[in-house]
Amino acid sequence: MFGKFKDYSPKDMKKLFFRKLKKPFYTGSSFQCPVCNTNLKKFNPIWKSFSRTLNDAGFIYKTDDFETFNQYQYSCPSCDASDRERLYALYIQKWLSGLDKNKVTTFIDFAPAMAISAWLRSIPHINYTSADLYRPNVDIKVDITNMPELKSGSIDAFLCSHILEHVVDDMAALKELKRILKPSGGGWGIVMVPLIKGVSKTQEDPAFNTEQLRIKYYSQGDHLRQYGTEDFLIRIKEAGFTVDSLDINWFGEAAFKKAGISPNSKLYIVKNI
Repeated sequence: MFGKFKDYSPKDMKKLFFRKLKKPFYTGSSFQCPVCNTNLKKFNPIWKSFSRTLNDAGFIYKTDDFETFNQYQYSCPSCDASDRERLYALYIQKWLSGLDKNKVTTFIDFAPAMAISAWLRSIPHINYTSADLYRPNVDIKVDITNMPELKSGSIDAFLCSHILEHVVDDMAALKELKRILKPSGGGWGIVMVPLIKGVSKTQEDPAFNTEQLRIKYYSQGDHLRQYGTEDFLIRIKEAGFTVDSLDINWFGEAAFKKAGISPNSKLYIVKNI
C-alpha cells in the first residue's frame, strides 16, 4: 500500500506530509541532501532537548567530540535524513553507480532509517529488506545476534547503524553479520556506532545500570557501552571482517560540505576476509 514508504508509521507519514508543505521555505542552493536530492538553504540543527538531556545527566564528554555527528546541521528538512545517514548515502551512491542493473542485488537494512529505506526501496534492481526485532512495520523481525531466517552468504550489502551499542552480545551480532554476508569478492556492510574523539578503549561497566548513569557515561539511556575508537575496530576484525575507515579525504571536502557532514566524520565499511 505504501510502496517505498513501507517502513513509515502513520506518524512518520504525517511528518513527511508537513515537510512537503513547507518545501518552498527550505529549498535553496547552499546544500544538497544526497538521500532525497533536495537543494537546500540549510540543514536543521538537532533538537534542543538532546543537549539538555545530556547536561541534566552530567554527560562526561563534549558533544563536539562525537565522531560523525553534526549537531548544527543534523537533519534534512525535506526527508529528515540525519548527517550520518547522508554520509551513508554518499557511499551507497558510489556503489550503485558501479552495479550491473540487469542483476538483482540484495541489501538488508537493520533498524532502518526512514529516508534511506524509502530511497533504496525505489531502486528497481535492489532487493531491499528492512529488519528489526521490535518494530511492526519492517519486512522481517530478527534478533541480530541469531538470524536463522537469513541464509549464510546470501546478502550483498547491509547497513547496521547505531545498533551494536544496544546489544548485550555485540560479538554474536558481528559474527551473524559476517555469516549472512557473501564471501570475499563483493559483499560489504556499513557498521557504525557512537564514537568519541579521545576515547580509544571501550567503556562497559555493569554498574551503570540506570537510565541516568547510562546517559552520563554512554550518551543514551538504552546504550550498554561507549565504544572506543581502537577497540571498535578490534572487535570488527575479531569477528572475521576486514574494515576500511573512509574519511573526508576519501569522499572529498566539497562532498562533505555540500551534504552538511562534519569534517571529522568517518564511515566504517566491512568485508569478508
